Amino acid sequence: MKLLVLCERVDAEGGTETYLRALLPALRARGYDVLVVARSVGTSGAYGVPDLQLPWSDEHDPPSAEARERLEAVATSFAPDVIAAHNVMDAGVVQAARDFGRRFVYHLHDHRPFCPNGDRLYPRNESICTLRMGTTTCGWHSLADGCAYGPRPRTFGLIALREALAAGVRAADVVVTFSEFVACLARDNGATRIIAIAPPLADDAFAQTPSPGTASGAVLFAGRIVPSKGGRSLVRALSRIASDRRPVLNVAGSGPDLQALLALAATLGVGVIALGRLDARHLRNAIDASALVAVPSLWAEPFGLAGIEAFARGRPVVGYDSGAIGEWLVPDAGAVVPRGDEKALAAAIVRYGDTNIWARACARALAASQGYRLQPHVDAIDALYRAA
Repeated sequence: MKLLVLCERVDAEGGTETYLRALLPALRARGYDVLVVARSVGTSGAYGVPDLQLPWSDEHDPPSAEARERLEAVATSFAPDVIAAHNVMDAGVVQAARDFGRRFVYHLHDHRPFCPNGDRLYPRNESICTLRMGTTTCGWHSLADGCAYGPRPRTFGLIALREALAAGVRAADVVVTFSEFVACLARDNGATRIIAIAPPLADDAFAQTPSPGTASGAVLFAGRIVPSKGGRSLVRALSRIASDRRPVLNVAGSGPDLQALLALAATLGVGVIALGRLDARHLRNAIDASALVAVPSLWAEPFGLAGIEAFARGRPVVGYDSGAIGEWLVPDAGAVVPRGDEKALAAAIVRYGDTNIWARACARALAASQGYRLQPHVDAIDALYRAA
């Protein structure tokens, strides 16, 4: 079975990248001949299979005719049985993959193919969009809510690019998502052949037993530090906790909102330790060293991988009920509270300061993580690809 994988990046860090680092070697072990073609290659060989760089357009630019021609040449030479695209945003490349492959599978990791903003957040009031993408709808909200580039001609050019991409996604033999939430989004935007398969974690992500720790330990916030991930909302929630009970916040990651988060924490008297970007091993160590992990996403989170990574180490999670978070944040392994309710988030954090409640939640979290083992996920993907 020959598999041609199209993706944005080959790299050692990132959510989609973490997934491909786990999946592709497992498929290769099952006899797949895998070739990765990526828009950029940061760490060649990071996925354990051959890769090559083929620059195509990003999400804001017209499709690249040159990239399409080069992909057609690669596909003709490699002759794949299946082409699988992961978050490819060049509509021409997507269409070429659909036209060439015996079977074309589009893995939908986020909202961008069905949202000119990319995050389904209205910029002016930060509420979540629940509407189907379209020229009229998105054009109106560019005026009313500042979506895309605001009420400017180039907004309509961006909408047209997204609609061309969405058409390519809808034409796939199968659209794969990590959550029912994103599957519903795709369905609302006209896709009909959709399957939701929960993401896996690598085998070494799992602890045998919850790591030793204390209920009064630090809270960990991990991921890209952008406003939509809710880091500053978490800081405000922590500031509501009495100073003698307030945990330290460990921040693992980097991004444009980090300095604003640190400044707010200093103003509100919340202790923060910035850990920087961590590789998989050091992130697991950071989870083990914390009492719990917070996922305070304010956007419509497509899944929330940091949460199940915490479960796999036997750590409870608190988070906002936003996007797909409520699908996996099971009772007793953590707490999900209304989106943006900082008082409720603070109360949930305080609750896990009780040693007995925390210990039970750690055990429940580790049990819940077993549903994200790699082998069953690879079984499902293997069956899907071989259905051709």
